[in-house]
Amino acid sequence: MKRVALAIVFVLVTAAFGIAQNTPPVDILGEWDLTTSSPVGETTNTVEFRKEGDTVKAFAKGAQGERPYDSTLLDGDKLTLVLTIDYEGQPMTITYSGTVKEASINGSADFGGFALGSFSAAKKDAAK
Repeated sequence: MKRVALAIVFVLVTAAFGIAQNTPPVDILGEWDLTTSSPVGETTNTVEFRKEGDTVKAFAKGAQGERPYDSTLLDGDKLTLVLTIDYEGQPMTITYSGTVKEASINGSADFGGFALGSFSAAKKDAAK
């Protein structure tokens, strides 16, 4: 009886490992419209994700040009972005934590520990 139980556990673990390994990577590369909701209002900006070597990097884009995010971490479908901005003459670090699902990203935004908000993003070329 113990052998049967062990065999069943082995089959289940092996099957679960195979399913986890076959999860396709998310396609985050390209331009996204990122909308941030904070206590002071809502803003929409463009963020572009590019592959540089073995890493994915994010760039904020606007009328004044572009600048890289401080850090970009994509772990499966979990995304963390960090961007330091100038807020009323002082640096403020915004940390975005969200989940990528097809052509959308949704999650929370931490404004330097002073306030919390949310964000969402839609891939610009998703309809093509």
